[in-house]
Amino acid sequence: MNHRIRQFLTIVVAVFAISGAAALSAKGEQSTPKVAVVVAGQAAEQPSVVARARDIAADRGAQFRVTHTTADELGVTHRLAAASYDEVLTFGVDRRIAIDPVTARFPDTRFVAIG
Repeated sequence: MNHRIRQFLTIVVAVFAISGAAALSAKGEQSTPKVAVVVAGQAAEQPSVVARARDIAADRGAQFRVTHTTADELGVTHRLAAASYDEVLTFGVDRRIAIDPVTARFPDTRFVAIG
């Protein structure tokens, strides 16, 4: 076999091996679920609820968001689902406005109402 052909085939095999290893590595990183905590509505006005939610977020290594309007609720939940978060824990989030429309579009994101 010609030396150039052998060299080319070696490079092709190496590229496939590296890309396969990278894909397995990326899959391994996804084994930890992406979690977020969202506090909204009247719950966002209660310091004890915000503190409890912040503690839960810190314990789980989760994103933490506090919103004060229904438009912000929808924006935050939509953004988290679009960013492929696995689970969003909610405090005071209006299900009809900020969760149901998002789950219709992003069914893989699980929303859990805590309070």
